[in-house]
Amino acid sequence: MLRFATRTVGRSELARDIVQETWLGVIRGLKALVDPSSFPAWIYGIAHRKCIDAIRVKQRWRKLTDQVQREVGVAVDSATSVTGETLDLATAIGRLNDEQRSVVALFYGEDLSVVEIAEILSVPAGTVKSRLFHARETLKKLLGE
Repeated sequence: MLRFATRTVGRSELARDIVQETWLGVIRGLKALVDPSSFPAWIYGIAHRKCIDAIRVKQRWRKLTDQVQREVGVAVDSATSVTGETLDLATAIGRLNDEQRSVVALFYGEDLSVVEIAEILSVPAGTVKSRLFHARETLKKLLGE
């Protein structure tokens, strides 16, 4: 299963996590297995779905970083922060406060509208816009203008 997951997602650390998640899924769903002889196909089906989920997350993250990079207008590959240390976009997003990070993830990562985010977070749409604005400004400072 580890070889299968590694071939599918391309990274051994991620593949190990997928195998672990697969076994958790097996434990949770073992009662649903009707025919024990179909166990190999069943478990690889679970592993396959976990791999697909991981690939989707990776694609969303890549899309998020691309969109934020375009929006903020910063070259992320070699961005240097105000303090002089080199940061990548993921690290910079991680340095945002929780409210800003959530709004950035929902807006760029999940392609949700400001109105949808406002409903999810139970805040006014103006608050969502303000958090997005401040998140972009913070990212500009962290990544260098």
